Amino acid sequence: MNTHLGYALLRDRRVSVRSKLIALTFGLAVTGLVELLQLPFEGVFALLAPVVGAAGDIVIDGAEAVIIPVLVATMLMPYLAPSAIVQQLRTERAASFPHGRPSA
Repeated sequence: MNTHLGYALLRDRRVSVRSKLIALTFGLAVTGLVELLQLPFEGVFALLAPVVGAAGDIVIDGAEAVIIPVLVATMLMPYLAPSAIVQQLRTERAASFPHGRPSA
């Protein structure tokens, strides 16, 4: 899985909005599943530490709501985008970085 390529495809204007929305929808579904699995643990933490547990839970859930869908979408984009665009972007990136990926 090439997350750099997937993120580049997610940002590329040549890829249709429909493909991007499908990838992000899968990401949101994964986030929803993760949240459902966390409900029992969140209840325990809310009982043990009412103020800190609830505040921490809100912060973590907010971060998960953004990070997980984007990560899942970047992993799916090379499979959802048209293969011609994927190959073209791979060629462009290989020409930009002839010695491999940038270190930063």
